[in-house]
Amino acid sequence: MTLDLDHLTRVADLAGLDLEVTLPRHHHVVLNERRFHYLEWGEPGNPPLLFLHGGNQSARTWDLICLTLSTQYHCIALDQRGHGESEWSYEGHYAPQDHTKDIEALVDHLGWKKFSIIGMSMGGMNALWYATTESARLNALVSVDVGPFLQVEKSERLISFVEGNKKHKSLEDFVTAALKFNPRRKPELLRHSLTHTTRELADGSWEWKADRRKSLSLKQMSDWLSSLQANIAEIQCPVLVIRGAESALFSNEDAHRFVDLLPRGSFALVKKAGHTIQGDNPKGLLDALNNFFPQHLLN
Repeated sequence: MTLDLDHLTRVADLAGLDLEVTLPRHHHVVLNERRFHYLEWGEPGNPPLLFLHGGNQSARTWDLICLTLSTQYHCIALDQRGHGESEWSYEGHYAPQDHTKDIEALVDHLGWKKFSIIGMSMGGMNALWYATTESARLNALVSVDVGPFLQVEKSERLISFVEGNKKHKSLEDFVTAALKFNPRRKPELLRHSLTHTTRELADGSWEWKADRRKSLSLKQMSDWLSSLQANIAEIQCPVLVIRGAESALFSNEDAHRFVDLLPRGSFALVKKAGHTIQGDNPKGLLDALNNFFPQHLLN
């Protein structure tokens, strides 16, 4: 516990965040006959926020964001199915429709009538899919570097990195490989993330925690995006579309086409960030969120 607190304190300092560091509360719950893990920051009674991580990540990717926002909001960060400490889908059911059912079950478990979602990459796709039918339950939605329009072919580099680094002799080998892939990241911030997205095996080697038995195909991704494009105008709640200024997967054109389809859409650009904005520039992401949420949640 003390080690985790000390580590998170160092990570917050490195990110330039001056705040009192506390650890999240851990919860496990069975939803749809599957065990899920989620983190809780802040107090019930404050405006509720649900955070959904990207593919091959975990709920801990949001540590600095939730920690900072927890003085004003009740933050829940979910390990989505097949990720982090949550159970895998042994049937291989990882489509947005499957994740949507998990969101519905978790929100019912939490007793939330109205809430907001912040989703990044895969988590943003799942949040948007949920919102096309359930936006009446949402106070707001934040889509972090993802939308119904993406540079799908550019995702091959990301997929190749994940598939090409399934296993390493040590955690430091994972850190070295990830820094080569994304040199924007500070090593200690990246190490914090990888500590929670990899695990040590009995022989001393390390592997991803996420279910990597079957890789997502570009055709599947394109089909899901096409369905979103056809239904995105159904999202009636306020939506903030955030793009990392150096993102290859989500272009400015993609982002603005997305905003134009939304009845209540707005846009924010985070400088010095690529696709993984919460890791590349957490302060920049917090600025965007703090400019958006008070208009919709604290009035």
